[in-house]
Amino acid sequence: MTQNTTRAETLPERAELLPGVWRLPLPLRDSPLGHVNTYLVRADDGYLLVDCGWDTADTLETLQGHLRFLDIPIGDVRHLLITHIHPDHYGLAGRLREMSKAELSFHRLERLYIESRYVDADELLGEMHEWLRLNGTPAAELDRLNFGSMGILDRVRIAFPDRTLDGGEEITCGRFAFRVLWTPGHSAGHVCLYDAGHKVLLSGDHVLPHITPSVGLHVRAASNPLADYMDSLRLIGRLEAELVLPGHGEPFKGLPERTGELLAHHQRRLDEIVGLLSAEPRHALSGYEIASRMIWSRRRTWDDLSGFERRMAVTEALAHIELLHSRGKVEKAYGEAGFTYQVAEPA
Repeated sequence: MTQNTTRAETLPERAELLPGVWRLPLPLRDSPLGHVNTYLVRADDGYLLVDCGWDTADTLETLQGHLRFLDIPIGDVRHLLITHIHPDHYGLAGRLREMSKAELSFHRLERLYIESRYVDADELLGEMHEWLRLNGTPAAELDRLNFGSMGILDRVRIAFPDRTLDGGEEITCGRFAFRVLWTPGHSAGHVCLYDAGHKVLLSGDHVLPHITPSVGLHVRAASNPLADYMDSLRLIGRLEAELVLPGHGEPFKGLPERTGELLAHHQRRLDEIVGLLSAEPRHALSGYEIASRMIWSRRRTWDDLSGFERRMAVTEALAHIELLHSRGKVEKAYGEAGFTYQVAEPA
């Protein structure tokens, strides 16, 4: 999906949200998301930047413009922390580190995926092609689904971390003391930053105000990413956070209510899949068939989705199916055609 609006129409204004914390929105050209939020935090010896957009000229130009307005030389950015290595949060990291000499850090699980996602992309494409086939994608659609995101690779300047995180670390940054929270699901090594004293959470893509973060089961994903995500949501929902600074959308309040909405959304998805399988108790369905019968965001059907969106839909459906399988609600079988699923017989 693309947006035909101009940057001025879609890019929010930078803002100092708390003393020493600025939101610096960066453009995501040709993305329905419109922008990614980066956050700049004043430290005693410079600044921390959380996430950085992708590696395009307009993204870099916008970031430099924000810093010039604040009269901050780029060399004063001493620490670059990435919540997860999806291109819109990580793509500019390599270029920024060259320009600023900032220390780069992200979770060690994200470090493990750099080679497969960005260095050995052809190998990953081959594995994903087979994964989609095994989950029922018709031969005529395989390339369309598999190559849907290839253009985004040009928007990443690869960089390896100077420091890897595990979760639990404290990052002192001026008046703030952020605790690193490992929140897997949207990405295996996704992290959030929480300052209990100021009751502020930098949530990355783990909790967004109006969008449901994608959680998919694909060829190199964790074994049960939706279970991980829902457990992480419950953890985050218990925090005393009066202000949430998300990776996309506007800063918001009401963290427990939002995490509750996201948990309810996924429960509705689980119920929808059980309903689809229960409607055909004697006929096993593939992951592709299940995804193609589901209702997606904004009440869209399968025919409304692009190739990349269909791939995301298949992997999201598989994540929900895997959770149902782990709960004993769905039976999984493997045959010559690949994996198929049926509603489990009552015990």
